[in-house]
Amino acid sequence: MNDTSAIDDQNRVVSLPLLPRRRFLAVTGGKGGVGKSSVAVNLAATFARRGSPTVLVDADLAMADCNLLLGLAPTRSLVDVLDGAPLEEALSSAHGIKLLPALNGSARLANPDERTRRRFVQISTELAQRFDTVIVDTPAGVDELTMTVTARASEVVLVATPDPIALADAYATLKILSTLHGVERAYLVPNNIRIAGQAEELASQLLSLVDAFLTIEIITLPFIPHDPNIPYASASGRPLVLAYPDSPASRAVARVARALDQDIAERAASRAKAPEAGTP
Repeated sequence: MNDTSAIDDQNRVVSLPLLPRRRFLAVTGGKGGVGKSSVAVNLAATFARRGSPTVLVDADLAMADCNLLLGLAPTRSLVDVLDGAPLEEALSSAHGIKLLPALNGSARLANPDERTRRRFVQISTELAQRFDTVIVDTPAGVDELTMTVTARASEVVLVATPDPIALADAYATLKILSTLHGVERAYLVPNNIRIAGQAEELASQLLSLVDAFLTIEIITLPFIPHDPNIPYASASGRPLVLAYPDSPASRAVARVARALDQDIAERAASRAKAPEAGTP
């Protein structure tokens, strides 16, 4: 199978849409435990598998876990770059993905000063210029660094589960991104869906709140179902889409990636045609 085809839910080969050349995604969620890091890692693996030079940035600076999900034990991290080491020396490689790791238990990263925050934003921007696909795995919460880095991304991908607290925290994240950072659009990925109708209910509840109080546009992407293979993939240090490519969640991640790219491509085409509308 080549990079322009995939297997659908009925085991049929289907064509994939042409992928935009560049992506700068921030995967966020507000609440911890919604599967944000898993979504970020598996989207990175999906795009890398299709031939896109991909870097994953672990922005959970002092509670990093992307390296564990990729089976890596990096010898260098973001701390070294902040201290002047070349960015390239801090990038680790696994499964076709480059990773800029953070550092567990670093008091410096847990409480970044203004210089550190500015430098981290600069590093993210530099990576976006060097790689076709940049995925930033943001930490839980709505602290200033998290929201700033998220808002700088071209696309914000919000992961939420049906848990009421996760829904409330997802709304709080959108509120801050919209009102304080001017973010106009975000993508919603309902995650860990166990029963029929849960994803639609989650999206409906969140959209009702957003429509009533915010101006941000929400695009709902395909949901990712509960999948018992996820903890096994995590323990093996391989992305789920590689360790269990036919599992329900792996298939769902492929649908998310296709839907995300299709929407980005359609919006780009619409913007390109916009000047023509005013041409005599």
